[in-house]
Amino acid sequence: MKDSLDNGSPADEPASTSRSAMEKRIVELTEAIAARDAFLAVAAHELRNPMTPILAQVQRLNRMSASGSDRAEIAKGLGRLEKLVEQYIRRATALLEVSRMTTGKRCLTPERFDLAEQVRDAVEAVRPAADYVGSTITVLAPAHVPVFLDRLAIEQILDNLISNAVKYGAGRPITLSLEVAADQATIAVEDRGMGISPVDQARIFDRFERAVSQGSAIGGFGVGLWVVGQLTEAMGANIQIDSRVGQGTTFTVRLPLQIGRSK
Repeated sequence: MKDSLDNGSPADEPASTSRSAMEKRIVELTEAIAARDAFLAVAAHELRNPMTPILAQVQRLNRMSASGSDRAEIAKGLGRLEKLVEQYIRRATALLEVSRMTTGKRCLTPERFDLAEQVRDAVEAVRPAADYVGSTITVLAPAHVPVFLDRLAIEQILDNLISNAVKYGAGRPITLSLEVAADQATIAVEDRGMGISPVDQARIFDRFERAVSQGSAIGGFGVGLWVVGQLTEAMGANIQIDSRVGQGTTFTVRLPLQIGRSK
């Protein structure tokens, strides 16, 4: 009996198997908690970001009402506010897809729409926040650019990039350009703000990474550019950054004019 215990370790196998199963379960639970935390961070970012232009529009309408502005102008502002709220609702209902994106399972839903119009709408959505910090936004784009892409993905990409330009642009002018060549569209968002160091450029597309230090007064969860990176990759597109500290940053997205429906 002693020999069998000393030499054959069968008696130790159940304990070893149990430890292995427990360690595997601990890893699974740890990954589940990390996935949950990642989703909560993305959710917080995606639901908080659109509230800035919504709040700015409400404040603007309150000022217009108090000053006795023309009712037609107030009605126009209310129409814009309604559109912002509708966009917010679409963003909220898309959170399930964003959570799937964290595990590489996000499904694309391409549809036909005008990318040039989408670009202009994205700028108008963020313009109140830009006005608040003193930044002007110039749009250089063709009249129409028909595409077959995931509209919500494009909306999220544009919202994050333009919001970033407003946040880090130091109140200076921002330029958004859209160009089309052959079967590719190129979107560039340029600010003239603080810029991003080469070291930070290498990590800002990672989850929870930001281009400013933790003690900075500029808020954020560090998921916006990660979302942009994930969405551009899912559509077979790519994103590049060109930045110099103190001189500004340009994010350039190159994407196909159409994609196939993912399964």
